[in-house]
Amino acid sequence: MRKPNLLPGLTRKTSLRNAGWRGLFLGALALGACSSPQAETAEEITPGLPVSQFEGPAAASAARAEAQPELVLSGEIAADADHTARVFPRVGGEVLRVGVDLGDEVRAGQVLAVLKSSEIAEFQNQHTAATADLAVATKNLAVAEELHQAGLSAAQDVYKARKEMQRAAGTATKSRRLLGTYGVAPGATYRLTAPLAGYIMEKKLSPGMRFNAADLQAAFTVANLDQVWVLANVFESDMGRVHEGQAVEITTLSYPDAPVRGRIDRVYHVLDHESKTMTVRCVLANPGHLLKPGMHAQVRVLPEAVANADASPAAIL
Repeated sequence: MRKPNLLPGLTRKTSLRNAGWRGLFLGALALGACSSPQAETAEEITPGLPVSQFEGPAAASAARAEAQPELVLSGEIAADADHTARVFPRVGGEVLRVGVDLGDEVRAGQVLAVLKSSEIAEFQNQHTAATADLAVATKNLAVAEELHQAGLSAAQDVYKARKEMQRAAGTATKSRRLLGTYGVAPGATYRLTAPLAGYIMEKKLSPGMRFNAADLQAAFTVANLDQVWVLANVFESDMGRVHEGQAVEITTLSYPDAPVRGRIDRVYHVLDHESKTMTVRCVLANPGHLLKPGMHAQVRVLPEAVANADASPAAIL
C-alpha cells in the first residue's frame, strides 16, 4: 500500500531542479560533439591576414599582377640613330645649288648641294702646281738618265733627279686625294653628297647663302628608315614594372587598326630633369617606310601571360 505524499510541493520543486541540471549537461555534451578538428584549426588562423600569405610567393605575385592596372606608355616614332648621318661642309663659301628638299628620298652618293669656296680654289691651284712639278721632275729624270747612258753625267745626277721626281709625285698624290675628300668639281666648286640611302630629315642650306664652316651645324641630316625606334616615357611610379625583353604592343594614330608587336630592347637609366620620366626603346622593322619619325605612339606593356601565349611578333602593319 503506497504511502501518501505528505510534502507534495517540496517533491515537485526537487524534480524540476533535477530536470534543469540534466538539460544543461546534455546541452554541453551536444556542443562538444559538434566541435571538429577543422573548426579548431580555423580558430587558430589569425583573422585579417590575406589569403595569398598562405598560398606562397607565386600566388602572391599573381595576385599583385592582377591587381595592378594595365601599363600604357606614351611615346613617339624616331629615326634609328645608328643609321642616321649628318653632312657637314668642310670649308666655308657660297651655295650655288641645292638638289634636294626636306623629306626627299635620296640614294647613297647622290649630290645634295654644290658649293663655291675660295679655299677650294686654293686647293685646286696647289694641285695644278703639284701636277706641273711632277711633269718637270719626270722630264728631268729622263734627261739625266740619257746623259748618264751617253757618259755625259754622273750617276749622282740621276739619283738626285729620281728623288726629285718621287717627291713631286708624292705632293701631286696628296693634293689629288685632298680634292677627292672635298668632292671638288671643276671651277672652284665642291659637292656635298649623301653618305647613305634614306630621307632628308634636316636641311640648313639654300641657294645664294654664304656661310662659315665653323658656324654652320649639319647642312643636311639623312636617315635610313628601313627600321625605326619607338621611344616611350615611363613615370617614376612605373619604373619597377618595365624591363628589357618585355613584350609590348604599339599603336599609332595613323594606323589605329594595325597594332605592332615588339619588345623593349633598351632601358635608358636616366631621368629627364623636367618631365621626371625614364625612356625605354623598341626597335621595329619598317617595310614600306609607313612609320615616320615624329609620329605619336601608344605603347601597351603586355602581361607575361599574354606575351608567352603569343611569342611571335605580329606583322608590321
